[in-house]
Amino acid sequence: MRLALAALASIAAVVLTSGAASAQDPAKDGEYRAALTKMLTETTQGVCPADVMADGLLEACESQIGQMAPALQSLGGISSMVLVSAEGEGAAKVERYEVTYDAGPTLVWFIGDRGADGRFSSAGTGR
Repeated sequence: MRLALAALASIAAVVLTSGAASAQDPAKDGEYRAALTKMLTETTQGVCPADVMADGLLEACESQIGQMAPALQSLGGISSMVLVSAEGEGAAKVERYEVTYDAGPTLVWFIGDRGADGRFSSAGTGR
């Protein structure tokens, strides 16, 4: 299981702009975009979303939330989120997105390894 949540601690903020949460076309926008957006948004607010994070990812998030939330807050809002790739199939599928923030940086985030319960085992940046 890939737990790259530690990389989140060195990143900064995600406060959604109204345009970032519009209706999705999975072929163009990705199937996991809404879940990643929720993870980024809630983690920025100091909350690890148990409804989208599998137990291992949730535990990693909770152990780092004190460092992650302020780091994420420093980036500002999301100005764009673009699907870069989707690899694998079924539970092993991983999607990567370029997320550009109001403060200027663009980071590549990934989310994947979706369980039967709909929660994800891996999410992070830098891959």
